[in-house]
Amino acid sequence: MSTETPITGSTAGPAARPVSSIAFADELGDYCSYPQDEWIEVLRQINGVPNATYVVENDRVFVFDKLVHRVQKSGLTKSSGISAHTLDSLIKQATVSANEAVEVWGIIPEQYEVIKSSEGALRIRHRPFNALLPGAFETLLEVQAALANLLLGGVQPGEGDFSYKGQPLTLMEPLDVALLPSRPIIDGLQAIETDKYISLNTVAYHAGFAPVSNSLFDEVKALEIRWKTDSSRAAKYAYEHADALWSQVGRLHLDTLNRSDDKVPEYGKTDVQDLRGCFPELGMLSDDSLYALYDEFKWKCYSLNGWEAHRENAFLFYLIGKTTGDWDKPDFVGQCAGYAILCAEPVTDALAFGTAAGLYEEAISHLAHRIAEVMRFFAAGYPGCWDQGPCCYHDVGSCAQCAKCTYRVVEALRCCASRNLAILYLTVYTVFKSSCRSL
Repeated sequence: MSTETPITGSTAGPAARPVSSIAFADELGDYCSYPQDEWIEVLRQINGVPNATYVVENDRVFVFDKLVHRVQKSGLTKSSGISAHTLDSLIKQATVSANEAVEVWGIIPEQYEVIKSSEGALRIRHRPFNALLPGAFETLLEVQAALANLLLGGVQPGEGDFSYKGQPLTLMEPLDVALLPSRPIIDGLQAIETDKYISLNTVAYHAGFAPVSNSLFDEVKALEIRWKTDSSRAAKYAYEHADALWSQVGRLHLDTLNRSDDKVPEYGKTDVQDLRGCFPELGMLSDDSLYALYDEFKWKCYSLNGWEAHRENAFLFYLIGKTTGDWDKPDFVGQCAGYAILCAEPVTDALAFGTAAGLYEEAISHLAHRIAEVMRFFAAGYPGCWDQGPCCYHDVGSCAQCAKCTYRVVEALRCCASRNLAILYLTVYTVFKSSCRSL
């Protein structure tokens, strides 16, 4: 196992901090492996064993987890191998009724999930379509019976707004551009090509989903591209003229961001001094709130739990956005509000403009993302048949695959060493696991 450079905390001044801390994260299976993982790796390499969580064959269901369970119970060892006769017998034992697959082994048809409604009833949701099947179930057994029927290709009876492959469905949210909030007008700026992610630029239109016609797809795509381009222009203008905004910071109501429950931790005392040096204009913020807001900004915008203070205009836009409400992307709202201030709009009107921009950004991005998810569903070739689950994966195999490469996380981490190390392992492991699902 590779050694780790200590991730040190700091309660002294900047000189006590390392310039950077480097952690080599490999063989994470040492921390997250399970006894059955190595058997999963062995079995998925054997010809004749489906590399899928489940496979439907006529009215029976092969369940990979049960195969692993039966192999473990049989007393076989990896060194002794498995004969063809034994393997055939074990696969037959792992092929069960749909009811057992669902009730005992937790198999759910890949496109569905079970959710609880606001009234407390259990509902079946089609994930890519974000649509509900008919039926509200009071007990787990009731919904499991419905899932077993769906697993074998059955249809849940009832009514819906539309149907797909004979299955009635009802959208959980409408797909309608008429429901979008008003789009703020951004004009008079030099045209640029946006580098923002555009959902519908990543997919092509596929017919077969009644709520989304080709014309609706094209309309939403055009609206998304136009908004992403316009808002990028506004953000670029705001950044280019950030000095003018800093000179007006006293009238931007940033004092409303002071919070009585903010408190600087002991290890952050010197960081407050650094922050004051970086942002002398922010005297309206208390030490406690300045530290808390910068810490929140670094985490929310950059996913950094450890940081060193430095002057950056993005923090100003983050603060401006925060004055208008609680947003997923307050920096975006602040950029649009800053653009309006630079266009000589009164502060109150500029903040309202930023709010309107935030609302439209959320709405058009959500609508485009939902349509893109549907198109990916069709592009992946799933609609023909759902008689097979996803590929099997396991933690040991995922970590071993990742260990073939060198991964370095380089950052000046200055908070509690144990806390940062735990977050580092959790973050790296989560990324590895997500990227290795198809291994």
